Amino acid sequence: MFNIRWKITLILIVAAGLSYWLLGKLIGGDDQILTKLAHHPDYYMENFNTLKMDVNGAPKNHLSASYMAHYPDDNTTELDYPVLEIFRENKLPINVSADKGWVTSSNEVILLIGNVRLYQVDNFGEISFELITKDARVLVDKKYAETDKHATLISKNSITNSEGIRIYLQEQRMEFLNNVQTTIEKNQKN
Repeated sequence: MFNIRWKITLILIVAAGLSYWLLGKLIGGDDQILTKLAHHPDYYMENFNTLKMDVNGAPKNHLSASYMAHYPDDNTTELDYPVLEIFRENKLPINVSADKGWVTSSNEVILLIGNVRLYQVDNFGEISFELITKDARVLVDKKYAETDKHATLISKNSITNSEGIRIYLQEQRMEFLNNVQTTIEKNQKN
C-alpha cells in the first residue's frame, strides 16, 4: 500500500513539474512579445516648448504643449493642448491649437484632435480669420493643413461652412470640399 502511494505521489510531482515548465515556455515568449507591443513613453515633459529654425536661422515653426510624451516603440509623440505657430515667408504667422496632438516619427505630420482652431492675427493684434474644426492634419514643412470634418471659416465679413477643407498656408489659399455655404455680412456704414 505504501509503495503505491509513493509511486502516485512521485507521478503527480513529475506531472506538476512538467506542467509548470511547459506553462513557463508558453507564457515566456508572450512576455517578450508584450514588451515589444507595449506603448509606454520613454520620456515626457510638462510645459513643452520647441522652436525649429530654417537653414538661414529664421524661425520656421514654434510648437508648445502643456504635456508631451515620446513613445520609443513607434517613435511618435503625443501632445496635450498643443499650440503651433507656423512662420511664413513675407506673411504673418499662422497659429494652430487643439485639445490633443500626435506627431509622426518623421516629425512631418501633426494630427490634431478635438477643438482645432487655426487663425491669423493681423498687425493690430486682431484675428483676421479663424478656422474651427474637430480634427485636422498639418504637414508643417509643406505649410499645409487639411480636414475631412465639418469646418467653419470666420473672417471679418463672412462665415463659410464646409465638409472638409484644404489649406495651403504659404499662399493663404483654401479649397472647400463639400456642402459649402457662405454667409456674407453686409457692411454697416454710419
